[in-house]
Amino acid sequence: MNKRLLKTFFILFAVLGCSNANAVQPAPHEYGNADRMYAEGKFSDALAAYQRLLAAPSGKAGTGDIHSRIGDCYFRLHNYQGALSAYRSALQNQKYSERPPTQYWIGFCSFLLGNDKEAVAEFLKIPEQYPSSGMWVGTAYYWAGRASERMGDKAKAAEYYRKAGGKGRSIQERFAIEKAEAAKRP
Repeated sequence: MNKRLLKTFFILFAVLGCSNANAVQPAPHEYGNADRMYAEGKFSDALAAYQRLLAAPSGKAGTGDIHSRIGDCYFRLHNYQGALSAYRSALQNQKYSERPPTQYWIGFCSFLLGNDKEAVAEFLKIPEQYPSSGMWVGTAYYWAGRASERMGDKAKAAEYYRKAGGKGRSIQERFAIEKAEAAKRP
C-alpha cells in the first residue's frame, strides 16, 4: 500500500512539476531589457515589454512595480490618462513604503488632465496616509496649492503653500512661502 501511495505521489508531483515548467514565464533578462529600452527613451517599446511581463510577472519584479513602470512609459508618451490608470493599479499591489511617489504621480496626472478637484484630493492623501514620507509631503502640498489656485480658491492655495513651505529652510520651501503670500493678494 505504501509503495502504491508513493508511486501515485511521485507521478502526481512529476506531472504538476512539468506543467509548471512549461508555463509561460518571462526570463529574468526580459525585465532588464524593458528597463534598458526605457532608459534609452524607447518608451513605446518599453511599454509593450512591460505589458508582456505583466502577463507573467517574475520574482524580480512584482505586479506593482510593473504597473508603475507602465505608468512611467505612458507618462513619458504624454498619455496621462493611461499613466493614471497604471499608477492606480500599481498602488493596489505595492508595499506601503513604495506608495507615496505613486500617489504623487496619480495626483500629478490628474492635475495635468485638468481635474483640479481630483488632483487636490489625490495630493492630500500623501500627508494624510503617508505623513512620514519626507519630501513627498511638501511636494504634495505645493501641487495641491497649484490646483487650488487654478480653481480660484486662493485661501486654500495659500494654506497648502504655507504647509509646503515648512520652516522656509530650503529654496523650495521659501518659494512655497512666497507663493502663499502672493496667493493672499487680490
